[in-house]
Amino acid sequence: MLIICIFAEIIINKTMKKPLTIPAIFIILLLVSFKSDNWVTYKSEAGHYSISFPGTPTESDDKDKTDDGKPFDIHFATYAPTDDEVYMAGWIDMRSFYPENKSMKQLLEDSRDGACQSMKTKSITTLKTNLEGNPFIEFSFSTDEFTGKDRIYVINKYQYSIITIFSLKMGISKDADKFIQSFKHLN
Repeated sequence: MLIICIFAEIIINKTMKKPLTIPAIFIILLLVSFKSDNWVTYKSEAGHYSISFPGTPTESDDKDKTDDGKPFDIHFATYAPTDDEVYMAGWIDMRSFYPENKSMKQLLEDSRDGACQSMKTKSITTLKTNLEGNPFIEFSFSTDEFTGKDRIYVINKYQYSIITIFSLKMGISKDADKFIQSFKHLN
């Protein structure tokens, strides 16, 4: 935006000696009105993925246990530009406890249900289930305090959760889809 403003100022200063034509003024106003796109591509070598955030994310890790007590690590990249919105990509290496006896569809649905239970959701709408290529389930959800969208992938026994959370007053931002759809699995 600053570069566009400087560019516009140079054009105005150089042309002030001559009257600006209506098309030139329109072009300058159009250029100045565009918002800068500050999306940042984040890459996780260990997690084998990349994703674009609307700002620079911070990394964190947590530990948890499976229902039968096996420990595992959860890795996060999170960007929260305001108190009203959060963009998060998380991944888990499930190779040591992958449930071989479940279908991919059941594994994705169980993952969705577990995520929604942990967030204490009041409503869930499954938007899409894809069992081809890089399988995922995508859903929207609401609680008493927030709303959002999540897409959970299971690829090569790694689980990825690409989640956006927004305050109820803000609602789901158009940036949610841009964020979720920017996920790329790296082989």
